[in-house]
Amino acid sequence: MASWSFEAPQILSDEQYVQWQTLLEQRTGICFLQHKSIMQKGLLTRMRELGIEDYQQYFLLVSAVPEGTVEWQLLVDRVSVKETSFFREPFSFAAVRHFLLSRLNADMREQNSTLDIWSVGCSTGEEAYSLAMMASDMLTYTASRAFLGVVATDISRTALAVADQGVYPARKLEPLSREMLQQYFTAGEKGLYRIKESLRQKICFVQGNIAELNSAPKIKMDVIFCQNVLLYFRHEQQKRVLDLLVEHLKPGGMLMLGPGEVAGWRHPKAYRSSDEFVQAYLRAI
Repeated sequence: MASWSFEAPQILSDEQYVQWQTLLEQRTGICFLQHKSIMQKGLLTRMRELGIEDYQQYFLLVSAVPEGTVEWQLLVDRVSVKETSFFREPFSFAAVRHFLLSRLNADMREQNSTLDIWSVGCSTGEEAYSLAMMASDMLTYTASRAFLGVVATDISRTALAVADQGVYPARKLEPLSREMLQQYFTAGEKGLYRIKESLRQKICFVQGNIAELNSAPKIKMDVIFCQNVLLYFRHEQQKRVLDLLVEHLKPGGMLMLGPGEVAGWRHPKAYRSSDEFVQAYLRAI
């Protein structure tokens, strides 16, 4: 009779857990205090790829500056959450669709007007492409001549590489209608579908850390879509990120957050009732 044996994964000690949690939060803003299993799984995955068994040995490798810079980025790819799908959270997309219907009025039907959308934490691209498809449909429906531009950011270079290719298996496309498949995808071999270039060229995928918004270009957006991202940040960090995101909105723009993602937040400028920008923002929200 054949026998099999499996080596049990090394368990993070409390001291090691605090050490890794501190490093990851300092550099990414992501807090793993409630997500120890996610952090440990990512660490073990990368350590096994390198043939390293000791957490402390790997910590010294990753935390070294500048020697550990490349390895650090590879680790971020392993620990970052990449769960996503096309038109995830249908209620949120319905709210954005309703907003765009009112946004694409006569003022945005000029040839030189732009409709700018930001997908924050886009992961492997399904969210960004969903927003682009929906916005394209709304531009056609309202006969708007505005130029559509979607900026999609994520901390993971691996996820962005998948997004940039725009190739997905058939099972990923189940939420889409047959009309959307025909309009925006090209069927390929082995059950794979590719985003058509006419839509792909409207999206710019950029590597970025939401915890470093202070250094991001102050490009103004009509819609900022930030779903299931801030769940992994401390409450004070959530408020700081939201305050900065608002500064990237055009007057009357929309900041779309995940259901129940942030509670008790109010932008500090909202108390200045004479601020025209804030009044426009509050009406949209």
